[in-house]
Amino acid sequence: MEPTHAYWAKAQAKEKPSAGIVVAAGAGKAHPDTGVVVPNPVGEGDRVLYGKFDGTSVKYCGEDHQLIKDDDILLSWAGDASMTLGEVKCVADNVLVQVTKNEEETASGIALAAGVSEQTRTTSGVVVKTGSGRIAADGASVPVPVAVGERVKFKDYAGADIRLDGEDYIVVRVPDCLAKWTE
Repeated sequence: MEPTHAYWAKAQAKEKPSAGIVVAAGAGKAHPDTGVVVPNPVGEGDRVLYGKFDGTSVKYCGEDHQLIKDDDILLSWAGDASMTLGEVKCVADNVLVQVTKNEEETASGIALAAGVSEQTRTTSGVVVKTGSGRIAADGASVPVPVAVGERVKFKDYAGADIRLDGEDYIVVRVPDCLAKWTE
């Protein structure tokens, strides 16, 4: 069975995995309005990170796999490399944001109770990597409108929390970014 715009990722854990190795990938998918083929962002042998609840579990050649859409891929990296900040690549219009630590006191100087800052999810940070952008209906690449080093504010509960090299990051799609600025 040859996938078209999705890929097969071999499951690496008993629970639904969030990472896998691409064992088969199609050439891409046709844009619904123009028929222009949007290339697949990954290929066989790549490692990928995808949302915890993305994909469909399937048996393929007697083994458990996940069938994942290309839109659900958050990050990719070379098959033999480790998932480190230096090795990962953002896919499409995803950006990798190093999260801003939650403050232990308010702007007016009121100290927050222990644990309150951990309960509040961060919704801003500094962009450290960007994807190549989306492919438009005519096949042209639409670049990501944020750059490495810019700060972004994104929607509450947007993105996927990850940890790379001992630091906290969030992979966010550009449409979930509400504002950007430089300091």
